[in-house]
Amino acid sequence: MDTGESKKENGHQQEDSEKQRKPGRQPGSQGFGRTQKIEVTQTIHHSCVCCSACNEDLASVEKAYTGFQTVNIDFGSTDSPGLQLSNTHHLYYTALCPTCGLENRSEPWRAPDDTLDWKNVGMTEWRLIGSDLAALIVYLSMDMRVTRRKVKQFLIDVLGLELSIGTIQNCIVESARTLEPVEEQLVEDLCRESLMHADETSHNEAGTNLWLWVFITASTALFLIGRRTKEIFTNLFDMFTPEYTGYLMTDGYKLYRAYLKRLRCWAHLLRKAKGLSDSYTETSQAYGKQVHETLDSLIDAVYQAREGPDEGKISISAHHQEHLETLRKVCEKMSVSSHKKTQELGREFLNDWEAIFRVLEYPAWPLTNNEAERALRHWVILRKVTQGTNSEQGSRALALFASVFATCRLRNSSPLLYLRDVIKMRRQGNNVPKLPQMPALVAA
Repeated sequence: MDTGESKKENGHQQEDSEKQRKPGRQPGSQGFGRTQKIEVTQTIHHSCVCCSACNEDLASVEKAYTGFQTVNIDFGSTDSPGLQLSNTHHLYYTALCPTCGLENRSEPWRAPDDTLDWKNVGMTEWRLIGSDLAALIVYLSMDMRVTRRKVKQFLIDVLGLELSIGTIQNCIVESARTLEPVEEQLVEDLCRESLMHADETSHNEAGTNLWLWVFITASTALFLIGRRTKEIFTNLFDMFTPEYTGYLMTDGYKLYRAYLKRLRCWAHLLRKAKGLSDSYTETSQAYGKQVHETLDSLIDAVYQAREGPDEGKISISAHHQEHLETLRKVCEKMSVSSHKKTQELGREFLNDWEAIFRVLEYPAWPLTNNEAERALRHWVILRKVTQGTNSEQGSRALALFASVFATCRLRNSSPLLYLRDVIKMRRQGNNVPKLPQMPALVAA
């Protein structure tokens, strides 16, 4: 009986001790803080200045209550190239107003929690990695295709800075969150253009087969990751305000047929025609050669029109109606062929006839979808290096980085410097800066 009462008493004592236990690391426990000490190069005092209630000057009564250090880099100039490491010590102050008794406190800005795309991703001034260094880390990871471990080694070898892989990863994800409002600017700029290229390629997200889409014009690129369905395509065009009224250059994917003002890539058709001309079926061989020869002659006509005095701005469609009628009759006949590839190419021509030969109405338009395919090439290589992304959040980050990097390059601007400005402004709770503008866009 005594033993039971003593156990009960010990249990109550244990519960009382747990209730009195203070949060955070306990005295004597192992710590996990940074072991590398970097010399402080600058101290910034975030003072209370004056009372928020009565406007009383608090300079004489305020005192520092917390602080943190931010490691950053200073980019060199033409006269002094290179990178230089800096360490800024931020001090925040608190003060009790002697007049009204209100406790005033300066605090670093923190973004509200995001429960959708950026769950568990904070965005705040309280960061070890400064905006310039964060932009460099993203640049190495996404644009240079450097792995997280190699980025860590680069920082040690070049800057003498030791960062964990987890810190580097958190920096990349936070940087992606800062870019989210830029997407609205990209959509607005896309809808102003008269010609847009679109294409898609496969993308692996944690074992799920998705697609990386690109929509690109002469000065803007937008990447999206999702399923290869009509939904992602229609949702994008629903975002355009005002409605997009330009022309869309695509391949033969049937989803694009919903957009009527469309151009077709001839390179895909030429490859398919060449494949048929090399087949073992005589009828298919003849059909492939005829298609290839007809397209080749029309391509020559388009190039001649571009080099002429009208620079390809006058329709040449009427001059080639005879060739087109002959080709159409052959395609109608081949669309019911027993040979699968022959039948598919015949039906493809009939389904996309207007889109394929619309370029004859305005020869200055492009004949291929190379702009979109080139834009995807870098990210295809990255996918093969990384085997894709591990989450929806990672896919969202990839699409944002790809959009900003490609757009800055199209506008002859540094994506590294723009990303630095975005991170700096967003961490302070300010609006995202405008995308770099090309001279033509500014004039417009």
